[in-house]
Amino acid sequence: MSFDQLLKSSLTSQDTTVDASWGQGRTLFGGISAALAFNQTRKLVDVERPLRSLSVNFSGQALAATPFSLSQELLSNGKSISQVTAKVIQNDRTVTHVTACFGLERDSGIQVTADKADLPKLGTNTRLNYIKGLTPEFVQHFEFEYSKGGFPFTNSPLNELAGWVRFKEPAEEFSEAHLIALIDAWPPTVLQKLKGFAPCATVSWNLEVIQPITLLEHPIAGDDWLYYEAEIKQAHHGYAHTEAKIYSADGTLLVLSRQLVAIYD
Repeated sequence: MSFDQLLKSSLTSQDTTVDASWGQGRTLFGGISAALAFNQTRKLVDVERPLRSLSVNFSGQALAATPFSLSQELLSNGKSISQVTAKVIQNDRTVTHVTACFGLERDSGIQVTADKADLPKLGTNTRLNYIKGLTPEFVQHFEFEYSKGGFPFTNSPLNELAGWVRFKEPAEEFSEAHLIALIDAWPPTVLQKLKGFAPCATVSWNLEVIQPITLLEHPIAGDDWLYYEAEIKQAHHGYAHTEAKIYSADGTLLVLSRQLVAIYD
């Protein structure tokens, strides 16, 4: 099932099942459960209010090909800012919990604009392709092009990871949910430093939306590439702290991303 089909189905069905093609091992790719939960928050807020921040906690394993339900609650709805929470509930426990903040733009005398980045040319870097049995199953839904860093489990000395990413099947209309899934499609930056396979899990994930996609001068198309640039800020005692920046193809900074990753090496 495509990402667009999953988004539509999750809004109309009491229970949702995501097939194993979106999995990584027995569990679901975190970006899909976060995006589906976020999509529940979006329906409670005026469409004119763009997403400003998203906090995600992965509190359990969301299993692929296993039904789960989605719940949502409006926490506040002020004149300009709304906050909504949503949960993915599977086997009677919460496995993913998101809190989204939406905010209308307001007149202000303070304006600081992030500089546009000079991004590597698309098509001149190393592609990561889906290889059954070697890459996670969900990789088949995306296209990746590495410009910096190594593949997972390659004992890379680098602390950075960067490259281009897009959906293999173009979205009908690119939304904030698509953005969330694309950002999480990249492997945790720390995986490249491992000498061999070892499990890891994102514990918490926070996004700050610098430039809402609904306010862009040139909207993002369903087949557009985004650029991802991440760095390990510190790693010790079985945990890694990473920060990332996500850009549109013209170098506009869209999102700041921070993750806490548990490593079991």
